[in-house]
Amino acid sequence: MRNPVRICFWCTSFQADNQALACYLAELSDFEVMVATDRPEAYLREPVNGLMPYRGHLVNRSERTIRGSLERFAPHVVVIDNHLPRFRVAPLWLALWHGFGWRVDDLSGWRDRLGALIGDVGRPSSAFRWLAFGDWDREYRIAHSQLAPENVVSVGSPYSDLLLPSSPLRADFRPSRVQSHYSIDVVATRTVTLGLTWHHGGAFSHWGDDAELLSRFAEHVGNRGANLLVRVHDRHRYEPDELARFEGLASRFPHVQLKFKSDYPDSCVDLLVTDVLVSNYSSFLNAFYHTRRPSVHIDPVDIQSHTYVQRILAKGTLLSCHVSDPAAQWKLAPDQIGGLRARSFAELCASVDRALDEPDCCREASAAFCARYIKNADGQTRARIADLIRQWTGDSQ
Repeated sequence: MRNPVRICFWCTSFQADNQALACYLAELSDFEVMVATDRPEAYLREPVNGLMPYRGHLVNRSERTIRGSLERFAPHVVVIDNHLPRFRVAPLWLALWHGFGWRVDDLSGWRDRLGALIGDVGRPSSAFRWLAFGDWDREYRIAHSQLAPENVVSVGSPYSDLLLPSSPLRADFRPSRVQSHYSIDVVATRTVTLGLTWHHGGAFSHWGDDAELLSRFAEHVGNRGANLLVRVHDRHRYEPDELARFEGLASRFPHVQLKFKSDYPDSCVDLLVTDVLVSNYSSFLNAFYHTRRPSVHIDPVDIQSHTYVQRILAKGTLLSCHVSDPAAQWKLAPDQIGGLRARSFAELCASVDRALDEPDCCREASAAFCARYIKNADGQTRARIADLIRQWTGDSQ
């Protein structure tokens, strides 16, 4: 009998696709799984750990002893995302990117750092595979990210297995099981989630005063009898005045709850309790499409000046700049969506109203997006990836 495949997930964040795949593989008898992530104790406190327990090894990748821990585990495969380890973890390297998204990403530095570890992945390599979300994504990674075609495999999204209406996780889910983790009522009250990426600056600042519009939006959602769950990125990715705006919003309105990713690393349960997702084109939306529930896309471009703010984090410093050619920043055109699009604050409020009044208004659009860009979202993606890994590791021996 073949020995188990030992696989290590080197995770910037243990959530979404890598979480879905790691939890699945850890349940299989022919895999042994280790997840190396920052602050594992925070993940263990999350409600998802009760709904979908992770049964593998969980270690802190920031510990000084992490290299020794991984060497003792001796993985056959390491799964990576945008942040790479500084040392060679395994003979085989599998890239599972942190979301599909719309924004152009420059992988030249990432590719160079990976090349120093395993060789040039712009050339055919038996030691490297990139798991593309679909055929469009595969072609993008070959043409734009300059990965060798032989190294890129179109497989789909492991996370889709959990979020589809037919998934066992959703069929068994009851909001009452997670209510103790929320200050808002997720059992009897509908929830609008404002899930923001940090790359575009303030959520509504391109439409006017961000603080005022955030308050008006919270009031609008509250007047509709719904909760507002504000789900944002790590604290260090926001300016102090932005942090104060978010925190002030949650303190003033009892129907508003604020969650920073740095404090609450898991987002799976947030998606399960969300009735309407509002976002400025975070890849959070791509995952939510699988639920077939309505979504509203905040266009980050000012339609009057045709400019927008791009934010980056450079060596720990948060930098913002105005971009004069927004089109150059989009990997996927902003009209390629699976929901509603808001290009003004008034349109945003009207879209939320429609989403609350017509819960099926985005069902066809979200299904069409997934059919176009995500391969085989049928509940069996993780099983197919497991087969791919079995064959890959078998061929390498």
